[in-house]
Amino acid sequence: MAPHDLCQQRGGRPRHHPKQGRWAARPRRYRRGVSAPFWGETPPATRVSPDEAVALARDVFGVDGVAEPLGSNQETNLRVRGTDGSTYVLKVANPAFGADVLDLQNRAMRHVQRAGTGLAVPLPVPALDGSDLVSVPIRGIDHHVRLLTFVAGEMFSDADYLGADVLGRFGALTARLSAALATFDHPAADRVLQYDSRHAARVVDRLAGSVADPLRRADAVDLSDRAWSALTPLVPDLRVQVVHADMADYNVVATRDAAGRLTPSGVIDFGDVVRSWLVADLATAITSLLVRERRSPLLDACAVVVGFHSVTPLTEPEIAAVWPLVAARASVLATSVEDILAADPDNDYAREEQPLDWLILDRAAAVPFPLAEVALRQAVGLDAGATAARVAAWRPARPVVDVPADAPRIDLSVTTTLLPAATWTDPAATRTAIEAASADGYGVAGGGARLPSVLCDAAEESASVHLGIDAFAPSGSEVRAPADGSVSEVRDDGVVLRSGDVDVLLAGIRPSVAVGAPVAAGDVVGRVGAPTTTGPLPPHVHAQVTPAGLAARGPVEPSVATAWRALSPDASSLVGATAPDVPTESAEELIARRDAVVARVQEHYFAHPPRIERGWRHHLLDTSGMAYLDMVNNVAVVGHSHPRVTAAASRQLGLLNTNSRFSYDGMVTYAERIVELLPEPLDTVFFVNSGSEAVDLALRIVRSVTGRKDTICLAGGYHGWSTATDEISTTLNDNPHSRGTRPPWVHLAPMPNLFRGEHRGADAADRYADAVRSIVAQIPGGPAAFVAEPLSGNAGGVEIPPGYLPQVYESVRAAGGLVVSDEVQVGYGRTGGDFWGFQMHGVVPDVVTMAKAAGNGHPIGFVVTRREIAEQFSSQGSFFSSVGGSPVSSAVGVAVLDVLRDEGLQENAARIGAHLSTRLEALRERHSLIGCIHGRGLYQGVELVRDPETLEPATEEATAICERLRELGVIEHATGDYSNVLKVKPPLCITRDSADFFVDRLDEVLSAGW
Repeated sequence: MAPHDLCQQRGGRPRHHPKQGRWAARPRRYRRGVSAPFWGETPPATRVSPDEAVALARDVFGVDGVAEPLGSNQETNLRVRGTDGSTYVLKVANPAFGADVLDLQNRAMRHVQRAGTGLAVPLPVPALDGSDLVSVPIRGIDHHVRLLTFVAGEMFSDADYLGADVLGRFGALTARLSAALATFDHPAADRVLQYDSRHAARVVDRLAGSVADPLRRADAVDLSDRAWSALTPLVPDLRVQVVHADMADYNVVATRDAAGRLTPSGVIDFGDVVRSWLVADLATAITSLLVRERRSPLLDACAVVVGFHSVTPLTEPEIAAVWPLVAARASVLATSVEDILAADPDNDYAREEQPLDWLILDRAAAVPFPLAEVALRQAVGLDAGATAARVAAWRPARPVVDVPADAPRIDLSVTTTLLPAATWTDPAATRTAIEAASADGYGVAGGGARLPSVLCDAAEESASVHLGIDAFAPSGSEVRAPADGSVSEVRDDGVVLRSGDVDVLLAGIRPSVAVGAPVAAGDVVGRVGAPTTTGPLPPHVHAQVTPAGLAARGPVEPSVATAWRALSPDASSLVGATAPDVPTESAEELIARRDAVVARVQEHYFAHPPRIERGWRHHLLDTSGMAYLDMVNNVAVVGHSHPRVTAAASRQLGLLNTNSRFSYDGMVTYAERIVELLPEPLDTVFFVNSGSEAVDLALRIVRSVTGRKDTICLAGGYHGWSTATDEISTTLNDNPHSRGTRPPWVHLAPMPNLFRGEHRGADAADRYADAVRSIVAQIPGGPAAFVAEPLSGNAGGVEIPPGYLPQVYESVRAAGGLVVSDEVQVGYGRTGGDFWGFQMHGVVPDVVTMAKAAGNGHPIGFVVTRREIAEQFSSQGSFFSSVGGSPVSSAVGVAVLDVLRDEGLQENAARIGAHLSTRLEALRERHSLIGCIHGRGLYQGVELVRDPETLEPATEEATAICERLRELGVIEHATGDYSNVLKVKPPLCITRDSADFFVDRLDEVLSAGW
């Protein structure tokens, strides 16, 4: 039975458990009945056979068909497939359910449908007598029977992963349903139900005794008590109306959008419709998501609330009530499942549900109510609220430690220069750097994202954003109370002092006070601890202020940092020295500034790009404290921020950097090194600044030498942005109109693509070469040049079949043309087996172009050709590029070549590339969305297709997958004519572990969704 079929009726709802990766039928959460009061018993449902159901459907509703049972605990439900292709759900109500309650459900569904919400809902089908609720005797007892339309689609709970946009739609759907029900009323809506949020405290009080484990019982009761303590003052301001009361993900029907993501479109199961708080449906929706494994439940909650608020604006009391209501419902879930098992120990459904409901409770309890309120307020554009304002207004009477006013400010942010190269990855080196920057052991470091706390290759967020302030002081220095108050907590390495509405955490110290002891401002409460041999910080006091009762956390994850920092603001006043959080403009604010002054056509990665301000080896770091594995940066060939490249540029900048018409050693040495790496007769170098300039110059050279202009290039190739290079670039990804707007001198040969191209057999290389020979024959006077990458980069790393380039080179040269190998993306050892891409094919071009990797991010480009070609070009006039081959560029270029050689990066590309190929091919076998793995070495492409036969490109899926990979710590981007090929071209220093991290995350996304 399909999961959706289970959900069309009231009873066994399915729940997809992310950890188990399978469906578990969802039991009734309480044995006392849908429509009965929570203290009333419900008799077992009357079972009806498929043959009896067929007769009922035919005789009562006039529907001929076949029936099959759907699981149920409270009612009897069968799916009826009509002979005309229609589908229905036949519902035989439990005798305990009154006609008024069933009429309530029917009228509510019809009201929602008439309200024009666009939501798909089940609708009652009139019986032959015109009624939609018929009483039928079954085994001597009258039963109410209904026939409902079947809502087509998939269950929203079917997806392991739901992105923020999709969750926003879930919230908006919930709001649309609430808005429709706001104008609905019925006498039975005032019934008392166990799952009416208004009764949650009573339910927990009654059912908690069923929880055998005293610790778990205490957890449920404590959470319920805290929830109702928070809710009580809000209740008078909460709007009341008829609500669905079970707006969980398993009661939502969804369709697939263009990217293959489940998008909520309908609602089923109106069995719990009741008058309650409007915001209760929103809280129920959020609670249902807590079984999903995600970095922070607040991420889901904020997304759902934003969607709801966009349709039905929430009041401030309703926002404050959201998480207490989530906690209240979680307490009911946990105690209810225990009550079921106490009465029916053999209930397999409940036994399977038990750990899930306790997981919901634990995740709800782990989020402090004040934190949730601040996060939700910020998500809908409100200020942080009254609690945050009170903390911000609090001031200490004196500093907690005597730090000199001129003590150095220690910058530990992502953009710090205190921790160069790999220093930040080594706790001992970080500690040494901080000690060197301090004065007599004193210094101050503010909060914010800290570089030493960032973790690389971590699928989960690291707690990299620090709250409060750190005052470095010699071990044994006295630490004093900042204000009158009392000791509320003593830890192994710190104390929490309560002063009015706030708590002050003092950590990193040896406490000298006891819990409950009163303290006055200035009293000694401990001393700075001894030096550590493991951590990154020297002796210090960590000082932090939070609302009273909120368990202070020093470091937090970036996703919740904004809310936490509102509740734990700058604590400079606690140490008497100003070291506020490093002011960092948000990624959103930076994009807004960029859009105001930078041309929109100069694109950036991702819909909501992170603010990247640091790189190290094959990782990038954003200012929020997230690290990303860089899988697309073939520019940084030897890795980001390589010390030898940095040193070379810095040293040369300190000596000389001028235009290239002066004579200096750097240019000559660099040119000699380049020529050494190329086969004869390629011996003469021209220096420029970029790949576009290099290919542009190559075109100018071949035209001058041959006296011709016609150029043959591959359809789907990319060669640059200048006028000339753009004219021979025909990637549909960059310009959908490129192939129909080329000048007449550009001749497109078919891309020799063995996966997607016209020819795919053993003779494909010959057939594609025939196409070029045909073009050559049709050009009057012959072509000037054939220009191609030896491995097609922007096409997605498509490998050119063996034997193709030798034939093409021969035919072009035979007609008097020259051949240009564009190595800008694939040269410099990236393919692993060879330093230059053309070497894979056993050919030597007439002209080679190179850039990107040549400077590891510094603007360097060059063209290499034979001496006689260069001399012929010189007869057309001189060539000059102001800073092409400048002293700094040359120094950087030599340093890059040195690192490639000394660190064996070409060999690493071969080794790690082979490992990636093996793992990606294994992934292809398991995921039908992967059509082909292109390329070799560390230039590969993962082509995504919707259909393995038609090869329909999975364009929208690829974009969504890249966005999801970014959330998991991987920078990925799609390329190819249809933007459906994931680039795999990281810095050549990537490790095996990082390569595995990439494949594992891609596997996770393809398995769990995006």
